[in-house]
Amino acid sequence: MTNKLVGQIFQLKDRVYKKAHTATTFSNERIYGHVTEVVKEKNKIGRAFYYYWIKHEGTGKLSKHAQHRLAAAPLTPS
Repeated sequence: MTNKLVGQIFQLKDRVYKKAHTATTFSNERIYGHVTEVVKEKNKIGRAFYYYWIKHEGTGKLSKHAQHRLAAAPLTPS
């Protein structure tokens, strides 16, 4: 039995944050940013995976993250 395909979740300019990679809940250091580019890559059997280039808020640093490591973040009030 295979898992249901998810597809692309986030769009350009969506505000997201990087989920913690551990099971601990005490870490409040989330990385917030905006999606600048979507990359669709395929593995050797042809299944698609989505990666996103994120521009970090505050620092402006760019980093690439897998879709399962990101979650939607509410927009900040302007």
